[in-house]
Amino acid sequence: MHAVSSFPRVVVDLDCLTDNATKVHSLCQEHGLGVVAVTKGVTSDAEIVQAFMRGGLHSIGDSRVHDFLSLRQEEFGVLELTLLRQPPRSQIHLVPHITDRAFMSELSAMEALGEAALAKGTTCDVLVVVEMGDRRDGVPMSELTSFVLATSRIAGVEAVGLAANVGCISGLLPTAENQELFGASAARVRRETGLPLKIVSTGGTVALDLIEHGLLSPTVTELRAGEALLLGVSTTDSRVIPWLRQDAFTLEAEVIEVREKPSVPDGAVGLDAEGRRPHLVDRGVRRRAVVALGYTDTDPDALIPMDSGVTIAGSSSDHMVLDVTEADYDFCEGDVVHFRMKYTALLHSMLSPYVAREYRRSQNAVVEKLTREGRLTQPPQTSTDRGAGESIAPTGGE
Repeated sequence: MHAVSSFPRVVVDLDCLTDNATKVHSLCQEHGLGVVAVTKGVTSDAEIVQAFMRGGLHSIGDSRVHDFLSLRQEEFGVLELTLLRQPPRSQIHLVPHITDRAFMSELSAMEALGEAALAKGTTCDVLVVVEMGDRRDGVPMSELTSFVLATSRIAGVEAVGLAANVGCISGLLPTAENQELFGASAARVRRETGLPLKIVSTGGTVALDLIEHGLLSPTVTELRAGEALLLGVSTTDSRVIPWLRQDAFTLEAEVIEVREKPSVPDGAVGLDAEGRRPHLVDRGVRRRAVVALGYTDTDPDALIPMDSGVTIAGSSSDHMVLDVTEADYDFCEGDVVHFRMKYTALLHSMLSPYVAREYRRSQNAVVEKLTREGRLTQPPQTSTDRGAGESIAPTGGE
C-alpha cells in the first residue's frame, strides 16, 4: 500500500547521505575496515542504498529478508547483502538466493539453512553471532569453538566469520577491552578449529568512537553502522557525531486547524490514547495548531519541530497538537510544519503506508526554504557549531 497523498511525507536529502557514507567509508578505510551500511531503519529503500553506493559503500545490512527483494530486482551492480538477524524458520528458504551472508546463532536453524541452500544448488555464507554481554542474540564465548566446529560439519553452509553486537538491548558500550576480547576470541577460534574466519564484524554506530581514537582491536575487520550514516548521531553514547551531517531527513505534515484553546482539559482526566497518564501544565489559553499526523504515521515522541517557537503539546493515533503561541510564523490551516526525526520516528515514518517519500539531490533544500521564510528554529548546524551536549537521538539502531 502506498501513501495516498503528498503529506505527511519524509523528504530525503540523498546528497547528505552520500556525504555521510563517503566520510564513514574514508575513516574505516584508513583503519583497514570494511563497512556494512545498515539500512533496516529505512526498509533498505533503493534510493537511499544508491546514495550510499555513491559514497563508496557496497555492502548493505538489514534484519528482514523481504527488504532485500527489491534490491535483488534492481540493477545495482556489485552489492553485498547481509542478513543481520537469524531468519525465522518460515523464511529460511528465502535466504540462499536473496542474501550473500546471514547472521546465525542456532545449530538447528543452521541445519535448515544448509538444507535450503543445497535444494537450490548453492551454499550460504554465515557469520556466527557472539554474545558480548548485551544479552541479545549470540553464542557464549565458552561455547564458541564447539559451535563453529559443529557449523563446519553442516552441508550447505560455510562459516566465514564472527559477528558481535553491542548497544541495543542493554545499552552495553563498546570498549577497547571488550573489542579486544572479541578479537582475541576470533583468533582463538581460528587456531582451535583451523578455519580462516576472515570476517570479524562489530556493530553498531557506537563503535565509531573507538575507531576515531585508534582503540578498536586490529583483529576486527568490519564495522556495521546505520544510525551514523542516516542521522549523523550515536544513540548509545548520546553523541552527535561532529564530522557527519544530521539533516538528511525531514518529516513534513499539514496543519488542519488553528485555534486558541485552554492548555488543560475540562473535567476529570484519565489515560490518553496511548494508555499513558498525561502530564498537563496549565499555561492558560494558547494558540494550538492541529496537524494531520500521529502514532499511525511516526513516533511523535521522537520528533523535533524545526519551525521556530513551535512545541509539541500532545499526540494521538492520527492527530498531533502543536503549541504555536510563540511561533515566529503565523500558522493557518493548510500550512506545512517540519520536523527533524530521531531514529524511532524515522523508522516508523518509513514503515507507515500513509507517509510519502520525496527524494532530493540538492543539499539543505528544506533548511534553505525555512531560513528564507524566517521559520527555522535555529541556524542550520554544521560539524563545527553544534554543541557537544546537543543530541537528537534518544533511541536508535545499529
